[in-house]
Amino acid sequence: MTRSGTTKVQGLGVLRGTALYVAAIVGPGILTLPAIAAHNAGPASLLALAALLLISVPIAFTFVAIERTSPGAGGVAAYATRAFGETAGRIVGYWFYLGVPIGVPALGLIGGGYLADATGGGKATAVATATAVVLVAIGANLGLRAGSGRLTPLLTALLVALIVVTAAVALPHGDSTRLTPFAPRGWTAIGSAALVLTWVLTGWEAVSNFTGRLRDARRTLPRVTSWALLTVALLYAAVAVPEILVLGPFAGSSDAPVTDMLSVAAGQGTAAVAAALAVVIALNNAIAYVASLRDLGTALHQDSPAPGKARSHVLAWPSLIMLGGLAAAALTSLGTEELVAICVGSQIPVYVFGLAAGLRLFTRFSSSWWLALVSTAAVASLLVPAGVHLLVPAAIAVGVLVRRGRHGRPTGSPPSPDPVARITA
Repeated sequence: MTRSGTTKVQGLGVLRGTALYVAAIVGPGILTLPAIAAHNAGPASLLALAALLLISVPIAFTFVAIERTSPGAGGVAAYATRAFGETAGRIVGYWFYLGVPIGVPALGLIGGGYLADATGGGKATAVATATAVVLVAIGANLGLRAGSGRLTPLLTALLVALIVVTAAVALPHGDSTRLTPFAPRGWTAIGSAALVLTWVLTGWEAVSNFTGRLRDARRTLPRVTSWALLTVALLYAAVAVPEILVLGPFAGSSDAPVTDMLSVAAGQGTAAVAAALAVVIALNNAIAYVASLRDLGTALHQDSPAPGKARSHVLAWPSLIMLGGLAAAALTSLGTEELVAICVGSQIPVYVFGLAAGLRLFTRFSSSWWLALVSTAAVASLLVPAGVHLLVPAAIAVGVLVRRGRHGRPTGSPPSPDPVARITA
């Protein structure tokens, strides 16, 4: 970026800072995941969503506090490195680099589900769309820059508009009797709903990516964080509550729940608009997220015996994982929910380590330390519903330790991925 370009982004106020933060958190997942959670747990899924939104408060302010103690540190993996050592930082970096690329096909399937609903194309259309999203995202990142960042705020604004309009036209058709039975699949189903909705938590670490752009960050950042928390909570409520009240037991029965709500109030003509927006947003997020994988992979391979060759192949493993996810979706019953669960299985440990770093970096028993303790414990509780999906990060951690034992102490200090360019919920 040019010097003049840098000057333009310096001095963001509360409004623009909040918009940037919200864009880092709200993505295409909001169009589908609340309905999947409702399908799993019925109206009780609202409890899971409320709990996740509630624990987002200490999570967000823990990252704010860490950023204040280590400004420009580089994100979650860098926090883990500083608090627990280089090996821990590399494990966290590889959890992201290898553990969560499977979420990119899930993004494509979200957009593909809406397109399939609009065209009547079925699973083949959804998978074909997801394949196109993944291939374009990989191809766009084979060069030096993917160039999707400037489009993200605009697309997020369009997404917010779609959510607000949908809630406004659909809620009058809601019926409170659809809140019963409240837990049709039992109270334990809330755990599976919470696992899918864990993507709600991803993105709060984005504070490290734009703090330097804020005007008087020490004063502005807490206000930006507070407004972002409120905005995200309202947006998710504007999707999840109408889905229960309007669609009732049919919430999550299709791949395009927002279209279903719009159709109740405005007819089928709205399907094309929702589908177009879902696909474009999914593609934009996928491009940006693969860019973060590319940058992280370059950092992780700095200690490679052949660094030039390694850097030229930094997207090889993530690409294979993404294509494997697409193949599984095409050939088996795996869909968005299963791919998200696998992805979340690696994201939860990343967050646990990143938040636990605060317990080492903050003064013991200070207010920031207590925030870190509460948020770490809350996110760690999600390890229970993650269950078997934790085998993926466990295998990755073993691989990192074995490689370290064979090649000696690594020289690179991996940064965390750019949180604005990630899978959002």
